Amino acid sequence: MQIIKNDSVRLVFSDEELVQIEDLAAVNYSPEKIAKYLDVDKQQFMKLWYNKDSDVRMAYDKGQLTSEFLINQKQLELAKSGNITAAQVFFKESQQNKIANIRNQVLFGHDNI
Repeated sequence: MQIIKNDSVRLVFSDEELVQIEDLAAVNYSPEKIAKYLDVDKQQFMKLWYNKDSDVRMAYDKGQLTSEFLINQKQLELAKSGNITAAQVFFKESQQNKIANIRNQVLFGHDNI
C-alpha cells in the first residue's frame, strides 16, 4: 500500500503484505523482486529494506530464518533416522556456524553478536 504525504510517497504495508514479504523471502526472492511482485516503488522499498529496524526488513529476515530453520530441522530429523548424507550435511553446517560465531566474536566482541 502506498500513502502520499506532502508530494512524497511513503510505503506502509498491511499485516497481510508483511506476511507476503516473509513468504517471498523464505523462497529466496531478492528484495528487488519482492518490490516488483508487490508492485511498489523499488527505491522506496529498498530504503525500507536497508533499514534493519523497519517492518519490511524484519519480515524479510523472519522469512529467511523461518525457511532456514525448517530445512535444518528436517536435515536433523533425517540425520537422526540414520541418513548418512543428511548427517554429513548437518555436521558441515554446524561446523560452519561455529566458525562464523567465533569470527564474529573476535571481530565484534560478545556485546555486538
